[in-house]
Amino acid sequence: MTTDSESGDREGDEPKKKGFDFSSLLKHVAEVDTAIGKLYLFPLRTSDLQAFSALHATTHVDRARQFLPCIASLYPDYGLKHERVGITSEQASSLSDEMVEAIAEAFVSSNGLRSAREGGKDRAPIVREEDEHATAYLDRLMRSEVEEEANQFKKLREQVLGSTHGIFDQMRKASQALGDTRQQFERLTRASAFPSTGIPPSIEARSLELNNHMVEHSARLARERSEDREMVRLTGQMTAQSAETLQELAAAASTMLEKLDQRDEESKRTTKIQLWIAVGSVAVAAALAGASFLQDWFNNKSGDDWQAQVLDELKVSNLRSSKLEGENADLRQKVEDLSSAVRALESKPALSQTSPSKNTTKKK
Repeated sequence: MTTDSESGDREGDEPKKKGFDFSSLLKHVAEVDTAIGKLYLFPLRTSDLQAFSALHATTHVDRARQFLPCIASLYPDYGLKHERVGITSEQASSLSDEMVEAIAEAFVSSNGLRSAREGGKDRAPIVREEDEHATAYLDRLMRSEVEEEANQFKKLREQVLGSTHGIFDQMRKASQALGDTRQQFERLTRASAFPSTGIPPSIEARSLELNNHMVEHSARLARERSEDREMVRLTGQMTAQSAETLQELAAAASTMLEKLDQRDEESKRTTKIQLWIAVGSVAVAAALAGASFLQDWFNNKSGDDWQAQVLDELKVSNLRSSKLEGENADLRQKVEDLSSAVRALESKPALSQTSPSKNTTKKK
C-alpha cells in the first residue's frame, strides 16, 4: 500500500523544466574572494575607459579602488535584459589595500587586459617590471588602453577626412595662382589709367624742345605698348589659369563624386552584410527559440506522462487498499464468529457439570 509520504517523494522527483539561457554567454574573466563576498571581474567597456580617465586619485591603490565599481560585481553573470550591477563605492572603500592589490593582480592576469599586456599589430606590449605592484601595473595597462582607443578614433577620423584633403589642397593652389595673376592685371590696369601728357600745343617751339618732346612721346608710346602687351599676356595667362582651375575643379568634382559613389557602394555592401548578419542572428535566435520550445514541450509532455503514471499508481494503490480493507473486515467478522463459537463450546461443559449435582440434592 502506498502512503502519503511515498506519493510526496514521487512528486518531489518531478523533472525540472530546462531551456537555453542567453546569460551563459556573458561570462566574467576572474573572481576573487573578499570580505564583502566573492567579486567577479568583467572585461572592459568604453564607458569604463572614460570613467578611468576621469579618476582624480593620486596613488595607484586609490585609483584601483575607485575603478573597482566599473569592473567588479557580486553577481557572476548579467543578462541581456538587465545591466551589470557593480559594487558600490562604500563597498570598495571597505576593502583593504592588500585586498585591492589581490583584485588588481587577478584582473591584470586575466583575458580582460590581454591585448594591452601582450600587444599586437602597431602596438607594443606593456611588460611588467620586476617587483612592480599589481595596482601600478594595472594603471599602466589602463593608460595604454585609453591611449589605444584615442588612436583608433583618430585613425578612423583621418580615414574619413583624408580622402578630401588632397582635392581641396589642389583647388586652393589653383585658386591662389589665379588670384596672383588677377592682382598683377589690376595693378597694370590702374597704372595705365593715369592721364598722359600730350604734345605741346605751341607749333612755334624750338626744335630742340620739340625733339625732346618727341623722344618722351616715343618712350611713352613704347612703354604703353609694352604695358599693353603685358596686359594681353596676363589676360591670356589669367584665361589659361582660369581654364586650368575650372578643369581642376571639374576633375575634383568628378573625383569627389566617384568617391561618394564608392562610399555609397561600400555603405550599401556594409548594410547588406549587416542585414545578413541581422537575418542570421534572427534565424539563430529563432532556431534557439524553437529548440527551447521543443525542449519545453518535451519536458511538459514527460511531466504530464509522469503525473499520469503517478495518478494511475495512486488509483491502483487505492483499489488495493479498498480491497484489503474489505478482506480485513471479512476476516474480523470470521474471527468474531469463531470467538463466539469458542465461547459457546466452553460454556457447555460447565452446564453439564452443574446439572447432576442438582439431581442428587433432589433425591436426598
